[in-house]
Amino acid sequence: MKNNYDVLIIGGGFAGATTAWHLANHGLKVLLIDSKPWNRIGDKPCGDAVSKEHFDNLGMPYPEGEQLEQKIEGIKLYSPDMKTEWTVKGEGFEINAPAYTQRLLKEASNRGVEVLDMTTAMKPIFEDGFVKGAILFDRRHNQQIEVRAKVVVEATGYSMSFRSKLPQGLPVTENLDDKDADIAYREVAYTKDDIDEPQYLKIFVNQKASPGGYWWYFPKGKNKVNIGLGIQGGMGYPSIYTFYDKYLNEFGSDVDRNRLIVKGGALVPTRRPISTLAWNGILVVGDSAFTANPVHGGGKGSAMISGYCAAKAILNAFEVGDFSAKTLWSANLCYIERYGAKQASLELFRRFLQKLSDDDINYGMRKKVIKEEDLLEASAKGDLQLSVAEKAMRIIAGLGRPSLLMKLKVVAEYMKKAKDLYREYPSDPNDLEQWKSEVNKLLLDFENLMNK
Repeated sequence: MKNNYDVLIIGGGFAGATTAWHLANHGLKVLLIDSKPWNRIGDKPCGDAVSKEHFDNLGMPYPEGEQLEQKIEGIKLYSPDMKTEWTVKGEGFEINAPAYTQRLLKEASNRGVEVLDMTTAMKPIFEDGFVKGAILFDRRHNQQIEVRAKVVVEATGYSMSFRSKLPQGLPVTENLDDKDADIAYREVAYTKDDIDEPQYLKIFVNQKASPGGYWWYFPKGKNKVNIGLGIQGGMGYPSIYTFYDKYLNEFGSDVDRNRLIVKGGALVPTRRPISTLAWNGILVVGDSAFTANPVHGGGKGSAMISGYCAAKAILNAFEVGDFSAKTLWSANLCYIERYGAKQASLELFRRFLQKLSDDDINYGMRKKVIKEEDLLEASAKGDLQLSVAEKAMRIIAGLGRPSLLMKLKVVAEYMKKAKDLYREYPSDPNDLEQWKSEVNKLLLDFENLMNK
């Protein structure tokens, strides 16, 4: 069985569904496939929180009805010793991810996108240096399908199951270093009592209970919670389930595990985006493109941005009738402007935070060597900028730990360098390798300074 489409989207999670939603009703023949059955599409172990600004900036509909489980007003961040509590304001939603994703797919389907569940991309069709489709397997009908497409969108998440089968050496086959990922586990369960202040997400930073990551407690209404943790990968730590079982009562003593709704684990990329989202006949979006926020690991908003940018690049490619990397390259420029430059700078902030001890974090938060405003500024813009007066106050506060103060100065300087370098992202695919070497040098220089 052979089929021809304009666009093939592999994966129906947040990134794939957003791409399809933006492509719908533009006269293109689009097929989206997902390996899960329909009622599980969009189900991924994560915190399920999304900032309101992403919906506003991308013209996406707000979650409503069963899709919306809790409106969020901000985040409460706790020091390891639990003696310091910060509140960072910001509107958002705690969502039912499958319900919202399936809504996007239904709306896209109503506007002409074909959706196949229980369908897997077995291998790419790669000819003359271009991705030209995929060999699919439809489990529902037990049949193999050859699908040809002008553009394939790789949205397979952290498995990277499609692009990993392309010829190695293509820029879009870039691998993920284990240390640049968090291993995450979460459970959604009812609570024994009603939750105090369900409008606030809670994050607990504790290198003992979640080394290189954090615990989260995200209310989904007055008596239901998404609770879990992430730990840095590639460090030889014990199983994440060991940490979860050992420390659950410290961060979720009210969780009723006898009324468990769902549980699961996942790998979360916590680094700069993939060097290019685009190559000949292919675009990579979402977790497969390493679009998650490096500091807090949230990936749904940035996945939506990558899907939006991919759709824009595809529509432009069909206008000019060219599906090469050169034409699809605009997806990179769009994503870097909207999120990628900030994301690259936040990778450095993440590396800095992961090297701090619990004592450093307790001291830094208590003395306000690092402040709530810093986190808000870093999260919103990827900046860590201090005025002369502010620097003087930080120096006084940081006298007890001069090494912490010096590292904070270095990270602020290199975060700016990273943003500047990403703002100089090459406009031509031929210049990619030279630019990548500059990025790698910056990361190496930063690591050397952090390790002094």
